[in-house]
Amino acid sequence: MAGILALVSAQEASWAFLGLSVALAALWLLESIRRPSHDLDKIPGPWRSALPVVGNVLECLRPDFHRVLLKWADDYGGIVRVKFLWKDALIVTDPAALATIMGRGEGALDKAAGVYATINYMCDPHGAPNLLTGAATDSWRAVRRAVAASFSAANIRRRYPLILGRINELVARVAAQGPDASIDVDQAALRVTLDVIGLAGFGHDYGSVRQDTPPYDHLLRVLPRCFTEVMLRIANPVRQLAPRMFKGGAKGRTAFAAFQSEMRILLEELKARGEPAADDQSIASQLYRVMRDHPEVTEDRVLSEIGILFVEGFETTGHTTAWTLLHAATAPGVQDRVAAELDAAGLLHKPGCPPPREMEYEDLKRLPYLTAVAKEAMRMLPVVSLMGRVAERQVKVGPYVIPAGTVVGTPLFAIHNAKRNWDAPHEFRPERWLGVPVETFVYNSAAAAVAAGEGGCGSEGAEGGADGAPTKLAAAAAASKEGITYMPFSDGPRSCVGQSLAKAEVMTLLVKILGAFKIELAPEMGGLEGVRARESTHLTLQTAGTKGIRMRMAPRSEAVAAGAVRRE
Repeated sequence: MAGILALVSAQEASWAFLGLSVALAALWLLESIRRPSHDLDKIPGPWRSALPVVGNVLECLRPDFHRVLLKWADDYGGIVRVKFLWKDALIVTDPAALATIMGRGEGALDKAAGVYATINYMCDPHGAPNLLTGAATDSWRAVRRAVAASFSAANIRRRYPLILGRINELVARVAAQGPDASIDVDQAALRVTLDVIGLAGFGHDYGSVRQDTPPYDHLLRVLPRCFTEVMLRIANPVRQLAPRMFKGGAKGRTAFAAFQSEMRILLEELKARGEPAADDQSIASQLYRVMRDHPEVTEDRVLSEIGILFVEGFETTGHTTAWTLLHAATAPGVQDRVAAELDAAGLLHKPGCPPPREMEYEDLKRLPYLTAVAKEAMRMLPVVSLMGRVAERQVKVGPYVIPAGTVVGTPLFAIHNAKRNWDAPHEFRPERWLGVPVETFVYNSAAAAVAAGEGGCGSEGAEGGADGAPTKLAAAAAASKEGITYMPFSDGPRSCVGQSLAKAEVMTLLVKILGAFKIELAPEMGGLEGVRARESTHLTLQTAGTKGIRMRMAPRSEAVAAGAVRRE
């Protein structure tokens, strides 16, 4: 009897264990169904207070929305969740996460093509993608390889006399206006950049430097109207479908058509010229070769590629130059130190002396302090404020798993100015860069601080050795695989294809202007803070309104005052 009872008890226990197991399995299954397979709800950010439907968009509907993104980065950390309308998006400023996102391996993210669709319709009436906006397809790679050859060091060196000639012409025209004139250095730089991209890329002269008052249909005036329309359409997607329903929509649509008409002229000219010479690596010739060798690259695509090269090469370079001159004019001691460096290189105009030697392409890498000034200006005021990527599959961003389809924003202004990324980011300190190779434009300030003995990027340890050799800080500067806190030209396979030309233009403009003039901010600007109060993101970071960045420019020598700086 006892044996039978024991057997019954064992069976009951087995059934009880089996029942418990089934119940636990069911609970686990229900929990798995309810629990998301991602970590979005763990990510801090303003999404918790987002409004229905519009999300956090209303907080960003202001000209200086780049400062809103910086505040979120400082308040919530390096990975922030926001609601863009009803969709989830991340704002990433964390150095390690950025290095992964911008790279080539697992965790790297491609451009969010949908975010940039409005720019496509600015460049081409059918919305064809381009190097900036398109996904990294075989067609994209073919165009990228071809255009990259146009921006090789050898090709830029070949075109450098053209850059010099147009900048010298600008300096002579500025000098002719006299030291009391109020010169908008932003507009002056934009005129050079438009002429250079037209001449160097397509053999087409827009004559911008020579324009006293450009006509309404000149590209100098058409492009800003286009950029305004792009921003309005991004803020209001319905405007893209029916622009005439909204204020200024017809004007924006007309600006798009005018821009496309100008780009069509360049396309027809490159086709009419036919097969280029073997040593011709201009943008026009390279695009001709792409059309010849890749039938899948349509004329619409090429028209869009031509357009985006003007979009990327016009305002970005011009505004970078102007922001740098703003800080050179207002930061104590910077102009004097730049002048001493230019004097040592034989590039400074001096009273009672003949004009200095002409600048050479090789000088671009021989001016470490002026390069540091430009880098610091690009850190504080990067002209491209926000870039969009997209998770095409479930992927980790930092410690968080995010679902496919999540848009990931990499806001350069916030990355370059976040308190977690930089020591005293609000201070203009060119000395941060003196231990960094002049060619380095992707940088990890956190690693550099450690290499400098926790002294910070602006410490004395940041200087090079006595013989000018870089210190251990220079090695840390290249630590982009571990972290990124600075990338004014982006990084990785989607970095700016034309950055070599942009650097040459910016540095040459700075040398020529600061070598020929002593500059000061015009009184009507209200000082540095008066200019910065007008910061506005309009595709690029610029100043709102029509004031620009005006300066008084006093010639350093009689030769400058007499206009003897122009060389044909």
